[in-house]
Amino acid sequence: MKKRIGFIFLLMLSMAISLISFPKITSASGDNKKTVRVGYYENEVFEEGASEGAIKNGYAYEYYRKISEYTGWEYEYVYADFVSAYQMLLEGKVDVIAGLAYTPDRSDLMLYPARPMGSETYSLIKHESDNTITSMPSTLNNKTIGVLNSNIFDSLVIYLDENKVNANIVTFNDYDELYAAFDKGELDVIAGETDGTYSRSHAEVMTSFASLDYYLCVSKDKPDLLKELNEAQNQLFIEEPDFTSLLKNKYFAVSLSSKAFTQTEKNWLNTNTSLKVGYLNNYLPYSNTSKDGSAEGIVTDLVPELLKNLGISNLEVTYTGFDNYDDMTTALGNEAIDIAFPVGGGLFYSEEDGMNLSNPVLSSITNLIYSNKYISSSISDFAVNKNNKMQYYYVKTHYPESTISFYPSTEACLKAVTDGSVKCTTLNGLRTNDLLKNRAYRKLSFRQLSYSDNRCFGVKIGNEGLLKLFNRGISILGQDYALNLAYQYSEKLYKVSFIDKLIDNLWIVTILVTIIVILIVAFHVRDKSRSIQVLKEKESARIDMENANRSKTVFLTRLSEDMRGSVEGIAANVNIAYEHVDDPNATSFLDRVNKSCEHLLWLIDDIHDFSSVESGQYLSDNQNIKFREFINDLKNSSSENIIDTIGKYNFYGKRILIVDSIEDVRVAAARLLKESGFEVKIATDSSEAVAIIKAAPANYFDFILMDIQAPNTEGYEAARQIRNLEDRDKASIPMIAVTADVFKKI
Repeated sequence: MKKRIGFIFLLMLSMAISLISFPKITSASGDNKKTVRVGYYENEVFEEGASEGAIKNGYAYEYYRKISEYTGWEYEYVYADFVSAYQMLLEGKVDVIAGLAYTPDRSDLMLYPARPMGSETYSLIKHESDNTITSMPSTLNNKTIGVLNSNIFDSLVIYLDENKVNANIVTFNDYDELYAAFDKGELDVIAGETDGTYSRSHAEVMTSFASLDYYLCVSKDKPDLLKELNEAQNQLFIEEPDFTSLLKNKYFAVSLSSKAFTQTEKNWLNTNTSLKVGYLNNYLPYSNTSKDGSAEGIVTDLVPELLKNLGISNLEVTYTGFDNYDDMTTALGNEAIDIAFPVGGGLFYSEEDGMNLSNPVLSSITNLIYSNKYISSSISDFAVNKNNKMQYYYVKTHYPESTISFYPSTEACLKAVTDGSVKCTTLNGLRTNDLLKNRAYRKLSFRQLSYSDNRCFGVKIGNEGLLKLFNRGISILGQDYALNLAYQYSEKLYKVSFIDKLIDNLWIVTILVTIIVILIVAFHVRDKSRSIQVLKEKESARIDMENANRSKTVFLTRLSEDMRGSVEGIAANVNIAYEHVDDPNATSFLDRVNKSCEHLLWLIDDIHDFSSVESGQYLSDNQNIKFREFINDLKNSSSENIIDTIGKYNFYGKRILIVDSIEDVRVAAARLLKESGFEVKIATDSSEAVAIIKAAPANYFDFILMDIQAPNTEGYEAARQIRNLEDRDKASIPMIAVTADVFKKI
């Protein structure tokens, strides 16, 4: 507990010190915003767009914008040549100007911030074709040297005096005028900023004669701006200490020093017509041999692009892959290859391998790979790929006391960590994420180490010309180019398999399986419910049948009693008539016999109707005749007597379809027809009526009462559709057309 309290106290103390030590810079806003006048002059790469409407760009312009992030300054750009802008700063007509070197004389004329905005080298630049001038200062005697009327002039005078050179110096107020005079051949030499003359492909750097810091200077009468500038620069240094270095690399990588070949470089190009590149296999994204035997990885893009940017097109480039780092460096020493990639390990180990390292192509973080268990910083047990000496060099350099176990491949090293044979291994940062996608290594964890690792080209010691060429090309391309390529090739390190995808998305699979199971259960429950419903319907039908049978029994019993009574009545009346044949009242007995016979005939018809109902025929011929009479009467009835017409008839089992969109009409018609013995079906519109007729069995409906103004297919059209049905029994169903106040024949 005491240790924890002590730790918290120290942490709070350090935070308090940092708050005291580092002033807070807040952007100005509202009324506190300041407009700062900038003396803006044209200078290639450094400060471009010095005219109204021109697009601004360059080192100084980007530096202005970065400072405004901390100060909130808004800029007013005042355009002029360098000398005029400088004079305006002295007169207070502009507030700041960029790119001024420090001199004691100037310190009395303007305000200098505590930190420089960059540093520059002054070089002497000659025409590439002029062989009379060399790096020897004496060759400048009697030559014409052009220089900007600035601090460069003072530095040039000092250099010439120190080397006892008598040359003709011509000063210029503007960079464009200076470069134009040089391009026209009016000047033998330019004394200028090396980084600012990148576009002169016909020029060559002779030598550097001075190197100075340069500043963003402030007008003498603006001490408040100087204070804000100092605070902004301090805060910028705390938050982005590499800002000016990155800015220089961004704008000055393609400078004159990158364009003009030295004599050593020229000698190499003059004596070589091919470039043999060796590369390490199984080391994507850097390099590898594909399945078809060709080279792949960033090496195959980097070398051609580098040569292209150097303007070298006459070299035949070939690639040779090596499975072992030692084999590759041995081939380099034997001159079987001219250059090797990737190599690393630092100066000591590269010297041991007999080669010089180029500038870094890429600088990446190295990751420590270990099992899921926590691993302390005191690491002592590493697995190392025996074919990759760069890994070995890294471990030996940064963990000299550790024990090392060699394995035949990177994958074998990872497996050794997984199964606990060793505690850890290392992976290049550009390879880590993709390699660890393999499910076999999912138990592994990683953390970044504090030491980065460079990947370079290797050139045999003594091959200075090729080394300088590649260093020049790497500076032109920059590390961002190689980094972007690396991301493209990293994807080939491991392809996620279907099984991996399945396991990684197991939760989705689980949900899908659950849904399928639920659906199966739901369908089973539904089918079971349907089965139960069918059983219920069958049971209901059985009960209905039993009730019907009981009704039939009652009906037949009553019918037999009626028939027996009628027959007995007929027999009795016949006997009486025989006994009283001469009696004047005998005819009355015969009338009774006739009535009993008629009643018996009706009973026989009822029996026939009953059997017809059970067989599906429903009606007797007599009733069919009666129904046809009903239809004819109904067709000939007016709206006033239609109810009386219906009321004159009792149709047992006749079925009728009523089609009407008005509910009250449907209800009234259905009630009236049911009272007359009809079985009634309702349709709310004509299209529904057509659908019902199509779905019903043949002879199901005996006639249709159709509202000819029903919606969704008016009555006449519905009638035509029914009349055109293939089933002729359905097509010939009688139809009664109905309107709001008129019945008409169809």
